[in-house]
Amino acid sequence: MNILTLTGVRGGEGTTTVVGMLGDALHALGQRVLLVDLNASDMLRLHFDVSHRDGHGWVAAGFPLEWRRQAFELEPGLMLVPFGRASIEDAGGSHLLHGDDFWVRALPGLSGDFDWVLFDCPSYPGRQAPALRFHSTLDVLVAHPDVAAHVLLAQIGLDAASHLLINEFEPSRPLARDVVLDWRHHYGTRVLPHSIRRDEHLREALACKQPVTRYCPDADASQAARSIARWCLSA
Repeated sequence: MNILTLTGVRGGEGTTTVVGMLGDALHALGQRVLLVDLNASDMLRLHFDVSHRDGHGWVAAGFPLEWRRQAFELEPGLMLVPFGRASIEDAGGSHLLHGDDFWVRALPGLSGDFDWVLFDCPSYPGRQAPALRFHSTLDVLVAHPDVAAHVLLAQIGLDAASHLLINEFEPSRPLARDVVLDWRHHYGTRVLPHSIRRDEHLREALACKQPVTRYCPDADASQAARSIARWCLSA
């Protein structure tokens, strides 16, 4: 079983969108995939038409073995576990829960059922699910090629075992090209060979409560998701 942790260099980098479309692309390649939302914003569910008012989520589970009661089988071989914001708000509980600890304890029971587990991790500068990242097969940092992300990434640093995925790349913008060139110079092969270009279909897909790979399979973002999925399988 492969564990893929994805984290944004800051909020708003599109990590949740990437998790949804990459998980869907891996599933289309015949992989058994589990998607897990570790963010209190609980947005991953919206990419798969699960209501934000629904109380299901791993935070509602009493202990790790109960996560399946909180999951949604989207298709055979594709499952989603939301965060469960509604359930903790109703109960008055804190959202500052140790999702990484919860899921590290759950991991041994997943390997027989899934080929890939994708974790949508909280963005910097918050808690980065260190226990899960330690166990991950691939750890990916998602960043827009702009000055703010460039400075933040220089401050944070890219761990030797981590990779950088460039999202919302607009090649017609000289500044974006310069940032990407600098990242490729500094981080070399740790920058994924496939970037995701700016694509309005991504926003339209979320409005239709679908990953872009389903909403518009021929979109640039969909093709990028499939390329990244194939890269994951060969990495």
